[in-house]
Amino acid sequence: MPFTLRSFSKKIGILLTIGVCLLYGMACLAWYFPPGKYWYIAILGVGYAFLLVAMLGLLLFWILARSKWIFLPLLTLLLSWQSIGAFFAFQPMARTTITKPENSFRVMQWNVERFAQMRPSSRANRNKRKQILSYIRIQDPDILCMQEFFESNDPERFAENIPFFRDSLGFRYFYYAMDHRRPDTAYEHGIAIFSKYPIKKTFRGRYDGPKEMKANESYIYIDLEINGKMIRVFTTHLQSLLFTGTEFKNLEDIKKGDEKTLTKSVSIFRKFRQAYAFRKDQAHKVRDELNKSPYPVIICGDFNDIPNSYVYRTVKGNLQDVFTRKGFGVGRTFSSISPTLRIDYTLVDPMFEVVQCRNPHPQLSDHFPVITDLRLPDPAEASK
Repeated sequence: MPFTLRSFSKKIGILLTIGVCLLYGMACLAWYFPPGKYWYIAILGVGYAFLLVAMLGLLLFWILARSKWIFLPLLTLLLSWQSIGAFFAFQPMARTTITKPENSFRVMQWNVERFAQMRPSSRANRNKRKQILSYIRIQDPDILCMQEFFESNDPERFAENIPFFRDSLGFRYFYYAMDHRRPDTAYEHGIAIFSKYPIKKTFRGRYDGPKEMKANESYIYIDLEINGKMIRVFTTHLQSLLFTGTEFKNLEDIKKGDEKTLTKSVSIFRKFRQAYAFRKDQAHKVRDELNKSPYPVIICGDFNDIPNSYVYRTVKGNLQDVFTRKGFGVGRTFSSISPTLRIDYTLVDPMFEVVQCRNPHPQLSDHFPVITDLRLPDPAEASK
């Protein structure tokens, strides 16, 4: 009887291992499959973190069982080393400091959730704007890229932000693209790049999706000269899932095993599929523009997609991901849905030295900032 039970358990373990390895492998392949058509593979990619944990659990199980079946999860993990490296940063000894290192310049990426100015119903929300502005002052970036940047057209009702950044935070140069405006024009919001270096040129492109889906937002860049070297800085906000409060609640109910899981999943899957289709086209537009740049590029943005995604791989190309270069862990940048979501990025040309990268978690927006210090090569060294 014990032998029969052991044999049955082993068969279950083998079937489970084969199934999880297949699902994990498909999640890794999300990099290569256009998500508009293969949206179900892209959704598997969203669960990459949990599949990776399951794979490590199976690896440990077969090690303890001293079975030859260890080869399947081990080989699958070895083949997926690029996906693991994009998901998890292996730099435990990388030291970070709020002090800007010598001869470096600081780039800060942050989706500021409109400074909570569209929902000033509570004292906490009313204070958020001041706290965000104070936090930016402390971080002292030289270049600041923001999504969901709010600007008032009615100062008596809503505080103006551009004048504050210009006059109080020392960003004399900026480029702002308005993507959405309230019907009575009291306020608007979009994307912005603020710089302490003079801007030589600006550019704005727009995605061609439907306005009602917020799929017509912008991608912008500015050209700067830093220490005698021209660079190009991009920012953008790729298609959001546009979840409502009800859908966020449905997600929490699904996590708790609500009996109506299937019903509640329908609208969520529909929005995933819809957003994937828009983001795929947007990613290609951004990549095309990056390819045209005559200068080394930096792109900061809220991509609304994970590192194990087609969108990330398309935009990244041969650029450096500052977090995987100088960070440690999963680098969460979004406060809801899952504790593993890194959807905000700073990607830089290989010529830049990534001195440090910080991913602090101030509870001021639904996104967390990415702060990196970069160095350009010494002109004397570069000429050798």
